[in-house]
Amino acid sequence: MSKRTAFLLGLAIAAAWASATSAETIDTPRNIILFIGDGMGVSHVTAAKIVEGELNLERFNTMGLLTTHSQNAFVTDSAAAGTALATGLKTNNGAISVSPGGEPLKTALEYAEENGKTTGLVVSCSVTHATPAAFAAHVDNRGNQDIIAEHIAASGVDVLFGGGRAYFAPKSARRSNRSDEKNLLLDLEKRMDVIRSRRKFKRLGDVASVAGLFAAEHPPQAEKRKPKLPELTRKAVEILSKNKDGFFLMVEGSQIDWGGHNNDQDYIVSETIDFDEAVGVGLDFAEADGRTLVIVTSDHETGGFALHDGSVKEKKVTASGFTSKGHTAAMVPIFAYGPGSAAFGGIGDNTRVGQLTIQYLSQSN
Repeated sequence: MSKRTAFLLGLAIAAAWASATSAETIDTPRNIILFIGDGMGVSHVTAAKIVEGELNLERFNTMGLLTTHSQNAFVTDSAAAGTALATGLKTNNGAISVSPGGEPLKTALEYAEENGKTTGLVVSCSVTHATPAAFAAHVDNRGNQDIIAEHIAASGVDVLFGGGRAYFAPKSARRSNRSDEKNLLLDLEKRMDVIRSRRKFKRLGDVASVAGLFAAEHPPQAEKRKPKLPELTRKAVEILSKNKDGFFLMVEGSQIDWGGHNNDQDYIVSETIDFDEAVGVGLDFAEADGRTLVIVTSDHETGGFALHDGSVKEKKVTASGFTSKGHTAAMVPIFAYGPGSAAFGGIGDNTRVGQLTIQYLSQSN
């Protein structure tokens, strides 16, 4: 089977699956908040629960597991997995929302914008990193972060929070990762407020759109990160929810993955708890709003993380192990709450998230 034939077959399967599911959908959400815990597997959640005692993730009634392989690999990378979550289609490792043949794949964020919704990307890494890029850019190599920054600057995203300022600043700037003199910060300033510090974030008034680029590259770990992911999520929801036609927001707990790569249990736990607190912000809004779908999942498992000993009473994990410093093919958890959430339960593939999200965004009003 040729790459193009496989791509067209994937489109046909996605359309048929969405058509079959639509007949079963009673409620369509007006707003969708998609939380992605990068690298978060079941053991990552378990460790965070033991240490924290109770998680916001326990507030969900719909749960399941997702397979994560990419089009060309048994073990996915974040680019291919992010593409599956953003578009509902498989692609090759390293590709950002383009098909294996290089054709652009329309993302959930782009469908949302097309249907009059406000959109946001909130992450604890550079906004040009693989997962956020998959929602707003189309490149065949995730390493082309200067081009990804151009795509993000040209997109219609209304709220952009994270790091990565160096990819938007011209080469002559003191902190720049660009190879040219394009000043994408000026491009962003033409349509939104652009801020760089927690102080300015705290002083944000009643804005319609904003880009907060709080680090030249990646923000620090959760204990030192300011503003933290829950704060950013709360502000994003506050801004985006002003739109009567609804909104789409993707929030990534980016550094859970880095804790896995480092085989660092404490890093994993602190980042997962920070992510869970952001999930709590989204759930609180959804419960009060009644028309918001909240989805929480992961792009892949990182580290082959396993728990060997500890104490629930003392809230600590005393022994754990790792099989890898990379990603694994283990299934990852998915949680859903709100209108349309029942369709996410059970065992499925990560493309289900993109397909259903796009379906709901296309139907809602």
